[in-house]
Amino acid sequence: MNLKQELKKFRREGNLNLSSGGNSQIYFDLKEAFGNPEILNCAANNLYGLVDKKPDFVAARGLGGITLATAISLNHKINLTIVRDKHKEHGTRKIIEGYIPKKGDLGIIVDDVFTTGQSIIESVHEVWRVGANICGGYVVIKRNPLEIGIPVKYLFTLDELL
Repeated sequence: MNLKQELKKFRREGNLNLSSGGNSQIYFDLKEAFGNPEILNCAANNLYGLVDKKPDFVAARGLGGITLATAISLNHKINLTIVRDKHKEHGTRKIIEGYIPKKGDLGIIVDDVFTTGQSIIESVHEVWRVGANICGGYVVIKRNPLEIGIPVKYLFTLDELL
């Protein structure tokens, strides 16, 4: 499958609000794309192919990231860590669900699109709080060349999909 060509089919135009709070005239609806199991599987496997060392866990927050992380976890038999956007107000009140990383564990953070990196940064901080290490962030599309303090690898830049 030519993932780049497939993702181009999910390009949307118009004044769109981004999760980062900004606006864009161009948007790639990866959540819709991931509804196709072949596209999801291809994106997850290609993204995991960028990882240098097998991690103990894959972590994500947000719908696009969690979808990718789940596919990576299933395909590569890696523990899945889900980072909530905020603490639950009921039950266990955990912010980390699924596999709880242990001190010294090595993990990766995945997301569908990188604009400001805020989702990855917040996930990294929550994982660090439990004593685990992060070797990098991995995204399908990197909209901006920002640096966030950890390496971020990507499959495509926004320009490569235009």
